[in-house]
Order: sequence, then C-alpha cells, then structure tokens
Amino acid sequence: MTDLPSAGRLRRIVRLTMAEGRGGEARSALLELRKATLPEPGCAEFEFFQSLADERAFVLIEDFADEAALTLHMEEPHTRAFFGLGLFESAAPVSKEWLA
Repeated sequence: MTDLPSAGRLRRIVRLTMAEGRGGEARSALLELRKATLPEPGCAEFEFFQSLADERAFVLIEDFADEAALTLHMEEPHTRAFFGLGLFESAAPVSKEWLA
C-alpha cells in the first residue's frame, strides 16, 4: 500500500459512523448514492456494508480509474447532496491504494 499516485486504479476503504438513530436513513441514502455513482465515468466499484452489531457503522469501498475520477465523483451533485444530508458523525479512511 502506498500514498503516492501511480498509473493504476485507486481504491479507498472508508469507515463511516452515522448519527444516532439515522442508520436506516443512511442505508437508504447510500443505496441511492451507489445507484447514481456506478454509471459515473471511471467508477469500477462502489459498495457499502452495514454492521450487524451497530446500525450506525458502515464500511464503504470505492474503486475508481484514477485520482481524477475520484475527484470528479466528489464534485457530482448526488455526492454533494449525500454529504448535505448530515447523516454521519465521522468518516475515517481505512485504506487507500493504487492497483495495477
């Protein structure tokens, strides 16, 4: 794993902690975000998993063609709308790697 860009795809794994009592709403919002994100140019994967033990805990896996595709994704209206919902308390990167 490296933090220096290379020519390969970019994969990020992020741990999200949602606000108290908003796990169900967050799941629905993430499903909508996934639906809007998958057709984006450069998106190879956009998946999330919700903890069985804590409805507030999610893991998000994003795989984009490169850093530029991820940057464009973060600027998309649907991505901005998701962040605008104020659903989560924290977002902590777990892993960021460039794949061949």
